[in-house]
Amino acid sequence: MKKGQKIGLLVLLVLCVFSLIGFGASDKSKLSGNIVYAVRSWDVETEQKFVEEFNKVYPNIKVQIVSFDGDLNEYLSAQAAAKTLPDVVYGWENLTYPISQGWLYPLDEFLEKDEEIKYVDSKLLERYKFNGKTYALPTNLQFSAVMVNLDLVEQLNMDPPSYEWTVDEFREYLINATTNVYSGINHLWGFEEVMTGMFSKNLHQLAYDPIERKFNFTEGSWVRAINFQKNLKSVPGLVSDDLKNDVIRNAGGLDDYQKKFGKDADALREGKVLMGFHGTWDLSWIRTMNYMYDMYPLPQDPNIGYREALHADHAFMMSTTKYPEAAFEFLKWRSYGKDGVLTRLNIMKNKTDAAGNLTPDFIIPATNDPEVVKFFKSLDFVPEGVKFMYDNVDKAFWADFYKIVPDWSKALDEVIIPKSEEVRQGKVEAAAIAAELETRSNQIIQNAWKTFDSQIVEVQKNFKPTR
Repeated sequence: MKKGQKIGLLVLLVLCVFSLIGFGASDKSKLSGNIVYAVRSWDVETEQKFVEEFNKVYPNIKVQIVSFDGDLNEYLSAQAAAKTLPDVVYGWENLTYPISQGWLYPLDEFLEKDEEIKYVDSKLLERYKFNGKTYALPTNLQFSAVMVNLDLVEQLNMDPPSYEWTVDEFREYLINATTNVYSGINHLWGFEEVMTGMFSKNLHQLAYDPIERKFNFTEGSWVRAINFQKNLKSVPGLVSDDLKNDVIRNAGGLDDYQKKFGKDADALREGKVLMGFHGTWDLSWIRTMNYMYDMYPLPQDPNIGYREALHADHAFMMSTTKYPEAAFEFLKWRSYGKDGVLTRLNIMKNKTDAAGNLTPDFIIPATNDPEVVKFFKSLDFVPEGVKFMYDNVDKAFWADFYKIVPDWSKALDEVIIPKSEEVRQGKVEAAAIAAELETRSNQIIQNAWKTFDSQIVEVQKNFKPTR
């Protein structure tokens, strides 16, 4: 090869390298399309700010926000009938219905080429896979938790609990706090659902196995969980809300709650209840308490080890979008993408109320990108217990199957809740009905999965990518 040819080839190689280095930024500015983004009416202001920041990076993707109220799937049904489906949506309603209707765009072709998806836990992504295709992405995480009144802990001369407290320690705190003035916890509604996962190494909420796609009430963890709940509720005055009686109130009398705390009392808010059984989604009002508090993971069984109850909201893009590449870029920003998550955290960090007062808020990111983790951990208004749970999300089990399992609510409402109430009322023993509960619940769920599986085969066969 002649010297001139060598120099020319070298220059060409250098230009190629610089072209590849600059591709990311230039590609973002060149990507174009029109996206309709459906959001809750109460979230429009925040989402508008988010879209404005998105357009600073993607100036040629035009995002139109439309708002709705009520159930997402009902909204999508109406839009599908009118042939006006949006392009990108977020929510927490059951995913299997819109998937079965063929409304969701499978995302694998985009995820396979995306470098940032490696920062999303594979187990987290797995929950959005149906018949081998990924139909949604996690937007933010939540945890079932216990709010602890730290001021009352000190007032009662107790030591603050550890984030890795045991079920026995949890019970001891509640009993020791229960007096004629105070109660241990405000309520235990749904407590056995998540505690089932704490008493098992492999099962999740309500003894459900997402791999086998069935309940396993006879395995023993559900029996332990509901008996633990029943035992706590048997201690007089320990559960403050159990003292309420609407029949007495409606007749003009004072129930035991009012006699203990006052006629118009809100015992938890007034600092007369040591703990509150709540999720991190309740922090919007918990942070208005006039005492020091922290959010704790659920107590663990030392024979099982640390686990935590995880929830995740999701976002997806519609199969009718005319600009799938643009829709995915926006979807990524709204879910796990580093730039989008940091943007969202910054917007929420600087939220203000109508009077202009700073009212910072946050999401729990669905990514463990190092920059996101560092920023999230730097937020001093995020309870330390929430950061602890975020750090240990790899030890989580699923606690929100109503979002991803067909007819979950039907099994819960028609079988599980009524039979569980019989146990709590002492009419039957949990172990005695576990087999019946398992059979009846699985019949509902397995029939639903059978129907869904046949539907998704047809949906995937008929799907035609838009380009």
